[in-house]
Amino acid sequence: MNILSVDVGTTGMKMGVFRVEESDLGLIKGFSETYEIHTYNDGLFSDIDPKKWQKAFMAGCRAMGDLMGDIDVISLSGTTPGMTAMDRDGNAVYPAILMLDQRSRQQAHHIISTIGMKRLMEVTGNMPVAGGCSLASILWIKDTHPEIFERTHVFGHSNTFMARWLTGCFAIDPSSASLTALYNTVENNFTWNSEIAGSFGLSVDRLPRVIPSHESAGRVCGSLASDLGMKREPHVVIGGNDAVLAAYSLGIQEPGEIINVNGTCEITLICLPKCLASRNYNVRAHVIPDRWLTLYVMNAGGIAMEWFRDLFCMEMDADRFYSDFLPNAIEQWLERESGVSYIPYLMGSRYSQEPLKAAFQGLTPETKRQELLAALIKGLCQYQREHLRDVGIEVPLKRTIHITGGAVNPAIILAKKKWMRNCKYIHREESSMRGAALLGIKYLQGNG
Repeated sequence: MNILSVDVGTTGMKMGVFRVEESDLGLIKGFSETYEIHTYNDGLFSDIDPKKWQKAFMAGCRAMGDLMGDIDVISLSGTTPGMTAMDRDGNAVYPAILMLDQRSRQQAHHIISTIGMKRLMEVTGNMPVAGGCSLASILWIKDTHPEIFERTHVFGHSNTFMARWLTGCFAIDPSSASLTALYNTVENNFTWNSEIAGSFGLSVDRLPRVIPSHESAGRVCGSLASDLGMKREPHVVIGGNDAVLAAYSLGIQEPGEIINVNGTCEITLICLPKCLASRNYNVRAHVIPDRWLTLYVMNAGGIAMEWFRDLFCMEMDADRFYSDFLPNAIEQWLERESGVSYIPYLMGSRYSQEPLKAAFQGLTPETKRQELLAALIKGLCQYQREHLRDVGIEVPLKRTIHITGGAVNPAIILAKKKWMRNCKYIHREESSMRGAALLGIKYLQGNG
């Protein structure tokens, strides 16, 4: 069995062909391509043209063309929300609004005042916030671009857009639907909440069909399959949120198990035995029945380190910065007291109704850039530490943290042991793609 796993990330796409042989899943060939997101209006707006997702996917198929003819199934992993307004043919009629976006604060307030926080928590499990809540983004389009709202046939996420392009069918999975403020996350019963949708003049008919993460949205359309070098018109498994699939790939399924994902954003997920709603974090349905995952997001994780390098270390290339300068900065300040602290909201906060900003505090004429970088990393670690303490009151936490993502290196792990949680860290790469591939296996085994 050959599985094409596709991870539609915030700032880039990763693809890989996985082969199943004697119950072992191995990556045969991989591909990655970065793309730029559009951040503007003083950092409050963040979106992307979904055509960039299509372009990256086609480039990946060309790069791995020798394997495309033998693909049995395609499985998706995606950044969410990545809220995309699409016409009847699946064309995006407006850029996909990313989780980093903060334009819809007024609409998030309106959702809370209309439905009530208590009811929202009981049904959706999440507090509506700008960027992280699809309904808020939908209402922003309705309020500011009514002509686009009327043209939209379906509002979906990144995997909805990709599935519609590949198969002609609109679909979404529960892990992606969880943060819409429209999905019955607490019951996790594959249904939209028509009462909430109707309160804002939105019909659930304009939302994609919710299907289990391991099910197919349909087959790749014949002509497109041929253009992509595929002979078999493979099924497209809808997959799920990239962080949730990272957890799935690492076997995170027991309450209290933890994964820390380090990429463009930094995300900590803790497995829950039930939907424990909170204003302090998001909750997503797991791809495993009767399990949920916290989703505690720092919008600027890897972005903050790249910002620091561009501003303070512009003479360094990425390799020197991450392999030399960053480890030395951590080593210098890991056991020393620093008067410098970092407030980590470079891209705002998903959990605040107000626009938070980042700041360095405690600077003196003696402050060097190594101390600033150490303070930045410490601030990010302490931010995640608060979530572990918060959830640990309700759910006993395991003594191991699974860690993944492109922003991880040994120095970062040392910093996390010191400033986030002193426990065992297990590092593994490519977990979102692998999680999607495992869902592909599940589909093939159930429909073989």
